[in-house]
Amino acid sequence: MIVAAGTKNPNKIRAVKDAYRLFGFPAEVVPVGRPAGTPPQPVGLEEVVKGAVARAKAALEAVPGAEHGVGVEAGAVHAGGAHLDITVAAIADRGGAVTLGFGPAFQIPTAFLPDVLKGVELGELAERYFKKPSVGYREGIIGVLTGRRVTRYQLNLAAVAMALVPRLPKNAKLYRT
Repeated sequence: MIVAAGTKNPNKIRAVKDAYRLFGFPAEVVPVGRPAGTPPQPVGLEEVVKGAVARAKAALEAVPGAEHGVGVEAGAVHAGGAHLDITVAAIADRGGAVTLGFGPAFQIPTAFLPDVLKGVELGELAERYFKKPSVGYREGIIGVLTGRRVTRYQLNLAAVAMALVPRLPKNAKLYRT
């Protein structure tokens, strides 16, 4: 199966490959750049979901032989009086179906919050603050905050795996509309 991933980030590409493998789907993942017009740091759950779906659909269209397009997007959401960074995955197929999955979320550091809410990418802020280049392409800010006990790859893997749940053959009749 050919899967188009709406990213060039090796972290996300590996998570897509591994999520498909986790459920026994042999997948050749083809990376495709982020579509124009998607913000680097979406704010609000609907914007994060919209970004993941846009990435999935654009990737699917960019790779003619792909059966699925996968978009993985992280962004800021407000819940329970706190602002959290959450990862959302969307999987689009040629039949027009889109399935969603969410990864674990963590509280955004207060020191970064004003800039994040203005649309500055959390990874960029982490790179400046921690003086570590390419944080988003490696462990992610969550990896820096947890001493690599939890990494961005793990958040991405969880989100993509959850988006695959409705697509598992054993679940087909449960999700049929």
